[in-house]
Amino acid sequence: MSKFWLFLSSVMQESKKVKWPNKKEAMTSTLIVLAIIIFVSLYLFIADYGLLNLFSKVIYPIIGIKSGLGTSASQ
Repeated sequence: MSKFWLFLSSVMQESKKVKWPNKKEAMTSTLIVLAIIIFVSLYLFIADYGLLNLFSKVIYPIIGIKSGLGTSASQ
C-alpha cells in the first residue's frame, strides 16, 4: 500500500470521528460571526470617520495643510 493510500485511509477514519454541527448549531455560529463582522465594521467606520475629522479640523490646520483629502505631495 502506497503512502498516499495509507494517508487517505487515515483521513477517512479521522473524518468519521468528527462531530459535525447540526443545522441549529451552524445557524447560531453563522449569526455570531455575522454580528461580529457588523460590529467590527461599524467600529472601524466610526474610528476612521472620527480620525478623518480630527485631522482635517484640528491637526491639518495646525501644520498648515488645507485639506486631508486629495492632497498632493507638493503641498
